Amino acid sequence: MNKVFITGAGGFIGFHLAHHYLKNGIHVVAIDNMNDYYDINLKKDRIKILEQYDNFDFYKEDLVNKKALLDIFKKHKFDFVINL
Repeated sequence: MNKVFITGAGGFIGFHLAHHYLKNGIHVVAIDNMNDYYDINLKKDRIKILEQYDNFDFYKEDLVNKKALLDIFKKHKFDFVINL
């Protein structure tokens, strides 16, 4: 596996899953709409941690934005997609 796409990377599960893959050398492309369901600063802090990895790309996008998703999928080829 070379590249994985994860939705909800600012959330608890998404962050830990992305962090696990990054630490193991997997390229992670992630999105999160960064809504205020809970503390947005916590989500921002998590994304900052993930952004320390060269093999991480983040897009502040909502899953319902079809055009943005199509653009991401045109730019990247994924081995796995994990929708959280």
